[in-house]
Amino acid sequence: MKILKKISIHLFILSIFIIPVLLYAQATPTTPIHIGISNPLKCDSGSGQDCNSLSGLITAILNNVVMPIAAVAVVIWIIWAGFTFITAQGKPAEIEKAKGRLLWSLIGAGILLGAAGISAVIQNTIGALIKIP
Repeated sequence: MKILKKISIHLFILSIFIIPVLLYAQATPTTPIHIGISNPLKCDSGSGQDCNSLSGLITAILNNVVMPIAAVAVVIWIIWAGFTFITAQGKPAEIEKAKGRLLWSLIGAGILLGAAGISAVIQNTIGALIKIP
């Protein structure tokens, strides 16, 4: 009787996962499905970025790949510093390590913001100089 109960439970759980798939498979799509790969660097003609030159490619990689990853890393580092503060439990050496982690994570955030700001200033300056006749 125990085996029959186990088999019925397994069949019930399996049917929960199988029946919706079969029912969904019978529906016909109302709109056509377009399959394509989008450009991860967002360098198409509508974005305004030119990836045909080396400087444009480097700018696109920095702005669309490196900066978001670095920003997430800074946030994780700040959370880790806060976690270290919590787990220090009043130990002066551990608190100093946590302060150092927080300081360096904030320095990293400042470097990211500074790099983005300097990049924007240089691009705008060069753009303004090139437009002068």
